[in-house]
Amino acid sequence: MKNLIYILTIFILGCSHNTKNGATTSSYTYSIDSIDITVFVSDSMKNQIFPNNYKVVNTEISEIVECETFIKDYITQYNHRGIHKADSLNKLHQNKYNSVTTDKEQFLIDLKNYGRQYISAIDNRNHKLVYINCFCNPLEFPYRHKDWVFVFDGGNCFFQLKIDLTDKKVIDFSENGVA
Repeated sequence: MKNLIYILTIFILGCSHNTKNGATTSSYTYSIDSIDITVFVSDSMKNQIFPNNYKVVNTEISEIVECETFIKDYITQYNHRGIHKADSLNKLHQNKYNSVTTDKEQFLIDLKNYGRQYISAIDNRNHKLVYINCFCNPLEFPYRHKDWVFVFDGGNCFFQLKIDLTDKKVIDFSENGVA
C-alpha cells in the first residue's frame, strides 16, 4: 500500500496534460517512475480496439495506477511461465545438443523498459474497459504520443491487455509473434 501511495504521488506530480491554445488534444501523457504513458481520449483513436457502440471515456489517474497493478501481477505470472518454458527448452537441448542453451531473457518482460498507451471505453453492460498497448524502448517511437505504436512481429517486446475495471480483472492478453 505504501508503494501504491508513493507511485500515485509521483504520478500526480509528474502529470502533464497536452493542450494547444487552451483546447485539449486527443491524448495526454504521464510518467510514473519514468514509465512513458500516453492516454488517448478520442473516438478516432479507438479504431478496431472497441466496437463502434462503445463510448470512449477518460481514464482517471487512479484507474491507471490500478491498471498498472493488474499489469504487474499479470506479467509476474507471465515471467514465471517464461522461466519454466526456458528451463524446459534447456533440458531438452541439453539432452540433444550439449552446447545449445536458451536465453531466459527472451521469455521475460521487464516492465520498466516498456511504454504504455491507454484508451478506455464503456461497453454495452456499462463496464469500464481499458485497453493498454505496451511496447519496449518507447524512445524509438517518437510518434507514440499522437498515434498507436503498431508493429508486426517483435515477440514480447509488444503486447496488449484489456482490463475490465468493473470486474477487476484482465480479460484479454496478446503478444506479437516472432518472425
